Amino acid sequence: MVGSVDLETKTVTTVALLGPDYRRFSFELLCEVGDEVKAGVALMRDARRPKVRLVAPAAGRISRVERGARRKLLSLQIDVDDSLGVARYEAPSDNEGSVLRSFMFESGAWSSLRTRPFGNIPHPDAEPAAIFVTALDTAPFAPDPRPIIDAWFDEFKAAVYTLEKISAAPVYLCHAPDHPLAIEDSDRVRKVAFSGGDSAGLPGVHINALCPIGFAGGEVWHIGYQDVIALGHLLLRGTPWLQRVISIAGSAVKNPRSLLVPPGADIDELLVDELTDSPNRIIAGAPIYGRAPAPGQEFLAAGQRQITIQARSADETEIPPETAGVLIPGDRLEQVAPPGIYPVPLMRALQLGDAERARELGALELVEEDVAPLTHACISNNDYGLLLRNVLDQLEAGR
Repeated sequence: MVGSVDLETKTVTTVALLGPDYRRFSFELLCEVGDEVKAGVALMRDARRPKVRLVAPAAGRISRVERGARRKLLSLQIDVDDSLGVARYEAPSDNEGSVLRSFMFESGAWSSLRTRPFGNIPHPDAEPAAIFVTALDTAPFAPDPRPIIDAWFDEFKAAVYTLEKISAAPVYLCHAPDHPLAIEDSDRVRKVAFSGGDSAGLPGVHINALCPIGFAGGEVWHIGYQDVIALGHLLLRGTPWLQRVISIAGSAVKNPRSLLVPPGADIDELLVDELTDSPNRIIAGAPIYGRAPAPGQEFLAAGQRQITIQARSADETEIPPETAGVLIPGDRLEQVAPPGIYPVPLMRALQLGDAERARELGALELVEEDVAPLTHACISNNDYGLLLRNVLDQLEAGR
């Protein structure tokens, strides 16, 4: 029992940091295989921006560094040993923005922030047009944020008021209508309720409604509610929050429920004795927005809040090859498109790799999760998340 939340704790023997979670990060390892580390100790930093660090999600021994093509980092894995202890960080008494930023750099909390456009960790010296705190989750099967935020409300509140001070930008606290949060609006902190289907909890929806990026060339930042709690834990207790709340759900799960688990936990270990005997498909994330874990990356990703496991029938077939690449306009595409987006023109631009046309149609406000519903609704068999990322890479390289 944590506060008002009754959660089962599930432990694992291995955790990891996943390289693909940190785009445009030039990994400089500060550890070697075999090193014993405390939870919260810096394991890597960005060689181009050395203030930006990634810290150990648990105490233990560095057991494996998995690399892919061109030695691209896939995962850094740790065999858990809690006896090695936890790093401590002294929260600053000074509320000046640069001091608070330094605390976030040192403790690794800065790496939880993401930019729009592109979905990167912000540059240490950058100034956003706005910061968005995502305090709701409308994805199917996701844990309900309300009891989680309420259980760790002191940490959540402390972090919100810290985010208010790290820049001159407004902080938009985006929440469900029935969960208004006991945080006072101010000149800089503004609570906004969102509702309206599975996409209502996506940062892209909030950004489009409150601070569209458009063509101005600026950026906004966003952060999820559990990462906010983690920052607050550092501020109030001086130690990293070594837990996350996730759900395991889907038609192949014996007992769907929420669990308290280590960040970066081994997914296979989490699912031991949890699944039916039927063939299944494991999705890291929600049914629409998630993906199958890639080889060498079978761990909870940064910010991941759920694992979905769907039963798969023996005669299940793929989309017929003759429909591959075919884009047929329809009402369904309009219904699932991100707000303010004309889906068919954007999808055609993505298919063609026309970066400038995609930019004109709003691509800079989007990341993969925003267009995932279009992938599911379209019979073309195109992965619009991958096509969008190809276009975003072109636009980012041209900046």
